[in-house]
Amino acid sequence: MKVHSNFTGPKSKKRLIAFSCATALASFTLIARPAFAEETKADNASNLDTTAATSTNVETTADLVETKVVETPATTENVASTESTTNVSEQATTSVASSEVASETASTTASESQAPAESATGQTREAVTTDRAANETASATETSNKETNVTGGQYYRDEYGYWHYKDASGKDLTGPQTIDGVKVYFRDSGVQVKGEFTWDGHYYDKDSGALVTNKFVENYGRTYYLDENGNKTIGSKEVNGAWYYFDQYGEQVKGRFASDDRYYDENGKQVDFGTNRYFELNGKWYYAGNDGAILKGPQTIDGVKVYFNQGGVQVKGYFVRNDTNNKEHYYDEDSGALVTNNYVIAYDNYTHQNERYYVDEQGIRVKGAKTINGKQVYFTYDGRQVFDNFGDDGYFYDQDGNRVDLGTNRYVQIKGNWYYIGNDGKILTGEQTIDGAHVYFGYKGIQVKGDFDYNKQFHDKDSGNLVTNRFVTVKDKTYFIGADSKAIKGATVIDNIEYFFDKETGAQVKGNFARNDKYYDGVTGALVTNSYVQVDKDWYYVGNDGKRLKGSQTINNVPVYFDPYGGKQVKGEFGDNGYYYDQNSGAKVDLGTSRYVQVNDNWYYVNAEGKILKGEQTIDGVQVHFDTKTGQQIKGGFTDKDGKLVIKEKYYLSGTPMRYYDKDSGALVKNQYFNHNGKWYYADAEGNILKGSQTIDGVHVYFDYNGVQAKDTVLDGYYYDKDTGARKELPRDQFIKIGDDLYYFSSNGRTGSISVNGKDYYVEQNGKVLRGSFNIYQNPPYYDDETGEAVEKTGFVKSRGSWFYLENGKKVAGFKKIDGKLYYFSANPMNKYETNEQVRGKLVGPKFYISFLSRAEDNPTYYFDAETGAAVTNQFVYADGHWYYFGNDGKALLFDQVINGQHLYFDYQGKQIKGNFVTDYKGTRYYDENSGELVTNQTRTINGVTYHFDENGRANQL
Repeated sequence: MKVHSNFTGPKSKKRLIAFSCATALASFTLIARPAFAEETKADNASNLDTTAATSTNVETTADLVETKVVETPATTENVASTESTTNVSEQATTSVASSEVASETASTTASESQAPAESATGQTREAVTTDRAANETASATETSNKETNVTGGQYYRDEYGYWHYKDASGKDLTGPQTIDGVKVYFRDSGVQVKGEFTWDGHYYDKDSGALVTNKFVENYGRTYYLDENGNKTIGSKEVNGAWYYFDQYGEQVKGRFASDDRYYDENGKQVDFGTNRYFELNGKWYYAGNDGAILKGPQTIDGVKVYFNQGGVQVKGYFVRNDTNNKEHYYDEDSGALVTNNYVIAYDNYTHQNERYYVDEQGIRVKGAKTINGKQVYFTYDGRQVFDNFGDDGYFYDQDGNRVDLGTNRYVQIKGNWYYIGNDGKILTGEQTIDGAHVYFGYKGIQVKGDFDYNKQFHDKDSGNLVTNRFVTVKDKTYFIGADSKAIKGATVIDNIEYFFDKETGAQVKGNFARNDKYYDGVTGALVTNSYVQVDKDWYYVGNDGKRLKGSQTINNVPVYFDPYGGKQVKGEFGDNGYYYDQNSGAKVDLGTSRYVQVNDNWYYVNAEGKILKGEQTIDGVQVHFDTKTGQQIKGGFTDKDGKLVIKEKYYLSGTPMRYYDKDSGALVKNQYFNHNGKWYYADAEGNILKGSQTIDGVHVYFDYNGVQAKDTVLDGYYYDKDTGARKELPRDQFIKIGDDLYYFSSNGRTGSISVNGKDYYVEQNGKVLRGSFNIYQNPPYYDDETGEAVEKTGFVKSRGSWFYLENGKKVAGFKKIDGKLYYFSANPMNKYETNEQVRGKLVGPKFYISFLSRAEDNPTYYFDAETGAAVTNQFVYADGHWYYFGNDGKALLFDQVINGQHLYFDYQGKQIKGNFVTDYKGTRYYDENSGELVTNQTRTINGVTYHFDENGRANQL
């Protein structure tokens, strides 16, 4: 909704008070204030400009664009680190050339309503009213006495391209300073601040470094207004006839209501909606009061009781807590009027579905048993009406919500569950003795059968009576119930057979080792002794006590070996004792002595004892190596510092290559280049893999941390030849194309954000110019795909594998309609590292951080196409294991819907219900497990219970 406004905020006239520097000095004593460190030291009098000009009857004029102040001193980019400092005359020239600073920093026009007076230091101050004159005058005098205008020094640029100022004594200035009449700021390191705020909240121009006053400025996507003293404006502010608002941090409010309860448009201008009238904004209703500010809380308008939330939005179609009585009231979904003495339908955050309530004469929902319109009904503790279920009062209420008489002293079955109705017609709960049987009913009255009750006693699956001294099965787990009707735990002998039951759950251990390290049969659960047993794919042998054997063993006259830690039998590999065991029988195999053997395509060497060697070895005068863990000979591979074979895992190597062994002979490679998998390495005279910068045969070369030689690449400002790998010098202060990459090396070695010929670029540590991307933190600006120049473009861009949308170079966050299609760019306010990348191929509930919803529709779910990123509309989508249907606006449909003639149901998140019941104020219905369509006019057996579904889909148990 567009609203045009001629509203003008209040203006205040101020009397003009003008005074001269001499008058101020004669009339007031010096008022003490904190001094900067530099101010406590005496400066050379000849270097201090103590003259001051006084200007009155002027008004600063705000500009709605970011300040553009000419830099002092004027610079060009490609300046070497040895650049000479600017001399006094050059500095003076620069000051003259930079006269734009004064005009732009304090452009002034005569004004009756605001007449600033300039202090002795040149600081512009807002004219004040007579009752504040004394304080303002004293403050101006203090400023004129304390501030000094530094002259005679010189700006210079450091090796990284940052500006400093050295005064006449040779000292770098720090903190706030006035240099040649221009207010500037230097960090503790001496670096001049440009294009950002300092700790005191002042902003300094990105070009000149001058203090910015009476201007709008943008910083990291936020807009501020800086007053005549350079301070951030807080609250409302009139600029050029328009009113603006700035929050407690000085950030301009745009496209929303401010804390003054007025609306500010996307440009930050206040919008006038009139007075004493409703108005609609972005699909929501508000009411502007007598002063034009929106109303909040409970109100009576034209005799109708209504309510506006904390944001001023009128409440319609849900409950809201009234601050005056701490009670929740419901307001009509159409008119917004308070509803009384009536049924209402509203979303419930606990059940996540629409529920029915009844509100009394005060509009407050009722609770407990009630008689309404002659019907006995029941409402839960939070006011939800009970349907097709028992209420907390113990009575059953049907699908219309009416109480049903189920008789007395009898069992009843409802939806496959058994209940018992007592003398008073209410269901029983807890332990009960009925007809001599010890039975148990849960807190909802459901009888426990074939399971354990709250007291951990087991009840028979048919009668529900307590069980003693027998095996039972619950959900594929076997238990033994003792004399107390509870599950036995631990090792137990039953009928002379030892069993084991889990010490926590009581479930019987079968086909595995128990906590006592004994093995129990997979079928019977009985203890197994003196036998081979299999667990998963591994074999073990259990002895007389049922525990697994370990180490070297002879079983049935066959020498075998079991892992000394877990007892797993070694088959088809070498044991820790150095011998090989057959892959089928597990029997020890004689491989001979003092010779190479090949096993499973790998080479090993067995010594005089028939055991394999490990580690560094010299055999027949050849230096070879066997993996220190497996004994496998290393051929055509590297070893790490521990002598283990280096292998390539999913994303990285298992270790750092230290030595390499020939792929044919297995001999240690020494004193030569060698190629492995298409990459070149060099091993020195000791066989060590070289790394880092090296000089080989007089040629400067480089190897990375894994020993791979650098070729056709740039490192540390050098290029390494694509054929020889020889290092070559690269030219400085110019762009260089190497392969598909662009590089730039400054004489001063500067990287990061740089400016070349007035254009901005980003240079990575290795000199590569960033192209087709944001910086490493995915922050703007965007750097052109070809030139690498920072550009302020509008449109889709791709950076580091993710898509973004820019408007004049700035990232779009949240929802955005582009060419008629809806898109979403991540905008999580809880994540300070949010990058605003486009969402594609995903479900999105933008308000995922909200735990309470007045309506399910307040947090809609969308799906954005995997290819285009556009919101999917008018179709089913299968995502994350569920079906959804997205409507014309891209939102997932919720609850009861008719699509293509089918009656369907979707939960509060938009997931389609299939093969399940739904119970709400419309009764109990069932949706087909395949189509998801409402089942009507048929009889079905579901989970062992037979129902008939009528023409409305209501289920009635037969």
